[in-house]
Amino acid sequence: MRISLSFLIFFWSVSCASLNLNYFNSGTVRIASKPEAVKSTYLLGFIENRDSHFDPFSTRNLASMLRFSLLNSGYGILNLEDYVRSTEDPNAAKSKLLEQSSNEPSKVLLGATLPAGGQDLSSRILKESEIKAIGASANFDYLIQGAIAMSDNRRMLDKTESGMIFLEIFDKSGKIVRSINYTIEGKTLSEAELLHSVCSRIIDRLDNKEEKRPWWKF
Repeated sequence: MRISLSFLIFFWSVSCASLNLNYFNSGTVRIASKPEAVKSTYLLGFIENRDSHFDPFSTRNLASMLRFSLLNSGYGILNLEDYVRSTEDPNAAKSKLLEQSSNEPSKVLLGATLPAGGQDLSSRILKESEIKAIGASANFDYLIQGAIAMSDNRRMLDKTESGMIFLEIFDKSGKIVRSINYTIEGKTLSEAELLHSVCSRIIDRLDNKEEKRPWWKF
């Protein structure tokens, strides 16, 4: 069976073009800037790691990408760990509260108003009463916390991976106002472009935007 010279030349040129595209792919740079007037302010809380392989950076990557997507969509962002400090000594917490600058009234250390005992409230899912206590001092509209999970079907052959994201949104009184979940099969949420796409779609749904569907889906 003969293979024509023109076919070989075509195959070689396509392979070279693909190689060049991969070689010169230098990645993507995106910039998000806080607008002068924000839609509302989100306090980004704890993201629990439910990864069966336990990627230690999956929760941080998700939190960072959520922060970027929220900021890029016109929301204000606060980090829970900047506002919550647990302490064994309530008197020390009270003295820190008094030392807060009047120019930054929203940045309050909440160790004196939250349960003592040395608990780090920025490293676990918060209860309604705890969110309410934070809401009395920190200037935010909603708190986001949730979990990320990645797993596979545990097969040696035809291995399939999947990922899930669960996010719950609470108001300042600690009442849940919205619950979001995202699932995907055949990919892992550690892929950079996928994670960016997921977070952008989640924020679009928060904005009540219709999710874009491929033309072939009805």
